[in-house]
Amino acid sequence: MELEIELQAEHLCKSYQKSEALKDVNFKLKQGVYGLLGENGAGKSTLMRILSTVDFPSSGSVLYQGKNITQMDEDYRTLIGYMPQDYSVYPGFTATDFLNYMGTLKGIPADRLKAKIPEALEFVNLSDVANKKVRTFSGGMKRRVGIAQAILNDPKILILDEPTAGLDPKERIPKRAMRIRK
Repeated sequence: MELEIELQAEHLCKSYQKSEALKDVNFKLKQGVYGLLGENGAGKSTLMRILSTVDFPSSGSVLYQGKNITQMDEDYRTLIGYMPQDYSVYPGFTATDFLNYMGTLKGIPADRLKAKIPEALEFVNLSDVANKKVRTFSGGMKRRVGIAQAILNDPKILILDEPTAGLDPKERIPKRAMRIRK
């Protein structure tokens, strides 16, 4: 039997020179789907960067199953998928090449990547352009490649910052529910 996921923030603070982005943030998340709402500058992106270990708190900690995520290092990063608000892709790569590159960085074995890349591209409705250069993609298509790389490793925790920004209205509504694997 698999343990229920628990992610907990304890007294998180993040300061940038003279401004406080996060001040004494505390929460406990169990398995499920969560969203962050708030005004621009409220600290949402900062919190997501900390949860994805792209940035670190000035004080406080984030725990996964009771372990500090900064001490878990790669063990934690294999559990997460992350797509920041401002996301770039390598324009000379095809969508398949880019996902192969990102999957390799995530430590996904080549044989598993061979199966996962077409599945991820199908999920974001980009199968028909899998072998086209990303430089030819619209902003929304690049955003979808970003979502594909975030789900490539079947993450237990998926962190998407402004995932629908730049998507066409018809792409904002999923055509099918995402399969969640245990």
